[in-house]
Amino acid sequence: MAGADTSLQPSPKKAPSPKGDEEGVIVCPYCGDNVPSLVPVAAGMKIGLQENAQLSAVPDTVCAGCYSILTKMVSKGAALRAQQQAKEQNRLMLWRNRVNLVKKAKELLAQKSYAESAVQYEKYLRVLELVYDKKPGELSPELFASGSRQQEMTVVASVYWDLMRIYDQSPRYKDRQMTAAKKLAEFARFTPIFPHIMRKAEGLSRTGKNADVYRFFVKASNKNRPRCFIATAAFDGYESPTVTDLRQFRDRVLRRSRCGRIATRLYYRVSPRLAGWIDRAPSPLRAVLRQALRFVAALTRPLASSPRSFQEKPAIKRRENSQ
Repeated sequence: MAGADTSLQPSPKKAPSPKGDEEGVIVCPYCGDNVPSLVPVAAGMKIGLQENAQLSAVPDTVCAGCYSILTKMVSKGAALRAQQQAKEQNRLMLWRNRVNLVKKAKELLAQKSYAESAVQYEKYLRVLELVYDKKPGELSPELFASGSRQQEMTVVASVYWDLMRIYDQSPRYKDRQMTAAKKLAEFARFTPIFPHIMRKAEGLSRTGKNADVYRFFVKASNKNRPRCFIATAAFDGYESPTVTDLRQFRDRVLRRSRCGRIATRLYYRVSPRLAGWIDRAPSPLRAVLRQALRFVAALTRPLASSPRSFQEKPAIKRRENSQ
């Protein structure tokens, strides 16, 4: 058994004693000692040793000493297994109750009970860290990359955003606010609420009590994220779901390969002029372009949603326009 106490392991099987063939001398088939008698090992005990101690080769009879040690191994293995099961049950209970923590936090925030709201939000984040077996502050977007977990990533981003605003109530909490800002910059760009958060953060970067934290967040979020000029021009802004899908395809797929980065740089050389022409184009033509972009976005969406697209690569310096 992995991690088992070696003091409980029976002695290695010895070579049979020369007296083993003499009449009246019994050799234990497990440890090889000469013993006066053997004790039968019940089928239930064998099953327990297989399940709890990972011992598969146990003879039908052993000496009294080996039997005592094997009994202790069964008991200890069962205790460890029970502890593991209790740990998993606790994780499941925490996971089921996480939604209530977020709901309670939002209710408290609406009532301007900022300290209590922050406590509930921090509990929610700690629950996720326990469920995913992560240390404090180690949550990352790739944990929520699968389709069934992407909605949770939006919740995580909204929690970090609310914590940023709560900790903005006083300069004393600036360090906590900065921590939330750094984590939000990691998560927000993969969520549909990113445009909304950016718009609010840009306003608070001028009016917030800790305005420099908001400026840091905006800068960190915009880093290496140039505008999708053509799509933005076609949809009259970057808040369209289609623009978001195309932007995520660029960030999660194209930028992960050398050819993709070259294609992106070429696009940003020619797209500003095309975007200007689209701005002046008649409405029917822009409607056709929007339909074409929606079709492209639908094709690229599965690629951008792949779990591999969330795995971070080393930073690569690029000279591109900021979003």
